[in-house]
Amino acid sequence: MKSIWYSILASIFLLSCNNKNNNEFSNGNLSINFNIDELDGQKVVLELVNSGRKHTQLDTIESEDGKGTFKVEALKTAFYQIYIPGQEGEVMFVGQPGDFISISGKGNNLYASSKIGGTPENDRLDSLVAFIKSTKFYTDSLKREFKKAEKKQMHFALLEEYEELYGNAKRKEENYVLNYVLKNPSQFSNLLAVSSLHKIRHKKVFQIIDSALINNFPQHEDVDKFHDIITEWYSSDVGKKAPNFTLLNPKQEAISLSDYKGKYVLLDFWNTGCRPCIQEIPNLKRIQNEFGGDKFEIISVCIDRKNPSTQEVWKKINEKYETNWTQVYDAGGLATLKNYKIKHYPTMMILDPNGKIIDAGDHIRGEKAYEIVKKLVGNE
Repeated sequence: MKSIWYSILASIFLLSCNNKNNNEFSNGNLSINFNIDELDGQKVVLELVNSGRKHTQLDTIESEDGKGTFKVEALKTAFYQIYIPGQEGEVMFVGQPGDFISISGKGNNLYASSKIGGTPENDRLDSLVAFIKSTKFYTDSLKREFKKAEKKQMHFALLEEYEELYGNAKRKEENYVLNYVLKNPSQFSNLLAVSSLHKIRHKKVFQIIDSALINNFPQHEDVDKFHDIITEWYSSDVGKKAPNFTLLNPKQEAISLSDYKGKYVLLDFWNTGCRPCIQEIPNLKRIQNEFGGDKFEIISVCIDRKNPSTQEVWKKINEKYETNWTQVYDAGGLATLKNYKIKHYPTMMILDPNGKIIDAGDHIRGEKAYEIVKKLVGNE
């Protein structure tokens, strides 16, 4: 099993550097001491972690007694890892000039048994990794038990209990990560930790960490790239003209956004598998019934799969709820997702009669959406 951190690293651009000869690292300013029981003469490899391409191998040590020291000429703070060739799983840590890192564990399963220390940040990182590993072990055991029950056709009775246990475990993990990053918002390892958080639910947390890292690591390539990602995530299109689209309604008639020029428009981007989207339909119906007409219209854009069966589900949902406003289907939706920067469902925004976006965000839901529309067109 690959390290749990690889899934996290996939969404963050880490340090880029050129491959260097091992001899260049013989006398460095970063020391990594390892003490691995039951190593049995196996090699230990040290790498600089790079995302998006092959990691940079820095050195290899073969130790009879399981002990050894890597010396690295570190130019700035970065992520490193050691591993034993032939074994799955790596031990990752943060290193910077002047650090003395200590790593211990067992040679037959270094990843599961590893302990990182030597600096306050790596002490904290070790605790975080241990908590996440224990959570994964527990949730994996739940999945195995559920699969056993599934084979015996007993899984329906256990589903509610399973979901509760699994949900509680993931919430505890989330709270642990939140405490980790907010207690020390400027620590470099937050580049890893925040990636397990939800970018919509934890928007403020991402922004706090981004600001703290920028201040603590000025002109650091990794931090600058993280900042670019955060900026892109939370950039607003309010004030810009909404991109036009032409899509088909349930009767296979072509509907264009430009057809509604002269009206306020509530754009509702949703998906048939999104429960909150379905729950929002009665509120949208209330808004349309009260304000729909010459001055206002709702356009619901369902972005979903290209297959006909999913389109049938879309039609049945509209029939069930007797939707009485404009409904269109966007099969695949790649252009719409990109043009409107849609990251989750539902996504709603308000356009003025000239097609300019005047409001957008998660606050356009429920009673708040009703009040926004009422303020715009209710008294006209």
